[in-house]
Amino acid sequence: MHIKEINLESYKHLIEISDTCPHCGKIMEPHQIYSFFDGASNTAILVFRCTITSCRKFFILEYNTPSIFSELYEPVNYQYNGVMNVDISQNIQLLSPIFSDTFTEASIAESKSLNNISGLAFRKSFEFLVKDFASYQHPDKVEKIRNEKLNNVIDMFYKDMPKIKELLHIIRRVGNDETHYYREFTDIDVKDLKKLIHSFSLYIDMILNIDEFSEKVK
Repeated sequence: MHIKEINLESYKHLIEISDTCPHCGKIMEPHQIYSFFDGASNTAILVFRCTITSCRKFFILEYNTPSIFSELYEPVNYQYNGVMNVDISQNIQLLSPIFSDTFTEASIAESKSLNNISGLAFRKSFEFLVKDFASYQHPDKVEKIRNEKLNNVIDMFYKDMPKIKELLHIIRRVGNDETHYYREFTDIDVKDLKKLIHSFSLYIDMILNIDEFSEKVK
């Protein structure tokens, strides 16, 4: 961190600013592009540009200040948290909250091109969904399902649904590929894994809807 003089509303002020670019991570002296003082919240919004030739990306910083006449502004410490809306039905959220949270986190990682992380997280979310749905269908076997290997859960508790069982083993193999040193499926990526898991979730959503409305029309 170092002290930098900036221009704001025709006045010069001092701010604390990082020595590195938030995009490329290199040491630089940022170039001020734009500034705005919000009197309602007493914050200064500043737009800078990285001066590293290979980067030249823009970034925004926010500073607290009692008034526009203050000398040194205090930085607001926050980061973009990656919150995003992921298409998970309410049925699925109620059935498997841990799947929903993990799948959402995996989607956030994917949106940031963190594919090595997102692939692992999608695989983890898949196991939660498989076991939670099996537990829903076999409430007397919950403890066994939780402690059993995923491969065995699929074979034992989805044996009466051959196509779904086939789908689950495909997802399991593709998901496991995200954990291996060498990839077995070079023409399948994280987007395909996410698509396959979504297909399974649609099936579960359909079954849950059938169960719900079957009770209502009795």
